[in-house]
Amino acid sequence: MHLQSYEPRAQERIIMVEIAGTGVTLRQLQILREVVRTGSERAAAKALDITQPAVSQQIKQLETLLGVQLFMRDKGRLVPTAQTMTLFRDADATFVQMERIARTVSSLKGIDSDTIGIAAPHVFSLRLLPDAIRMLRSRQPVAAVHIKSGTYREVTDHVLEGRADLGLGRLPLDENVFDWRPMTTATNVCIFHPEHRFARKDLIRPEDLVGEPLADIEPQMQSHLMSENAIRYMGAEPHLAIQVDVIGQEVSFVAAGLGISSSNTFAARQAACFNVEIRPFEPSALYHYVVFWQKGRYLGPMLQEAVNVLVACAQDTDLPAGAKAPDG
Repeated sequence: MHLQSYEPRAQERIIMVEIAGTGVTLRQLQILREVVRTGSERAAAKALDITQPAVSQQIKQLETLLGVQLFMRDKGRLVPTAQTMTLFRDADATFVQMERIARTVSSLKGIDSDTIGIAAPHVFSLRLLPDAIRMLRSRQPVAAVHIKSGTYREVTDHVLEGRADLGLGRLPLDENVFDWRPMTTATNVCIFHPEHRFARKDLIRPEDLVGEPLADIEPQMQSHLMSENAIRYMGAEPHLAIQVDVIGQEVSFVAAGLGISSSNTFAARQAACFNVEIRPFEPSALYHYVVFWQKGRYLGPMLQEAVNVLVACAQDTDLPAGAKAPDG
């Protein structure tokens, strides 16, 4: 079959590099990556600002080089084969790393990106991140902010693998891998509906939780695990009425009167948009929140200001309506 040739554009020539004598080029892997991500050659061509025939040609050449079929067609959509997904995962990680290097080089040259990636548990999208982004845009010409959610472990992975510039997390972190700046500290609290019997209490203790339906995180987070273990210590088994897999989702179920939840003072402040009340819980742990980034990474003016506003917003100590601040 004759494949129509085409002249690569400037941005294509940059990565027309053959990989270790395999005949496969970075450009082909970039095109493969985009076809997998978008599901069509047309969408991939648009994302890469090249023509659809150029995408088709490179995919066909890659199939010839590898000796495998890379995609199956299903109702007009390209479905990657198992072999393709194996290659895609490695290629995707490579290009994420290259994009991170490009941002670092730009920062070192004094060319500050107008796009910022922040990774944080979903709960901080309720209040902290909107406040911080609004403040940042009043100070810096930010074109776009990309938010990556997940557990605290997934947040560190987002930063470590270059999918986000900054992360919001808790200590401990590996000081050989990350640099960070302290944001705030927090202690344990209990969150419940305003009409719950806990509204008449100033402090919640383990014996108060026995028999209460819980709205919990799965997998269990440290603060939630503390509450469950406290119930077990009292000789009862926790009643896990609602389980969610995203940090912060449980608050909406608490607001609906479907259970109580445990959290900490910092995370609970994000729940101001919900009709809930908060009380301190004892015994309590102490949580140290930080904004962090890859160790040794140069932070340009935009990222430095982003760190500043995140810290400033984290130290806003206003509690949701109905909450009572812990003594001391």
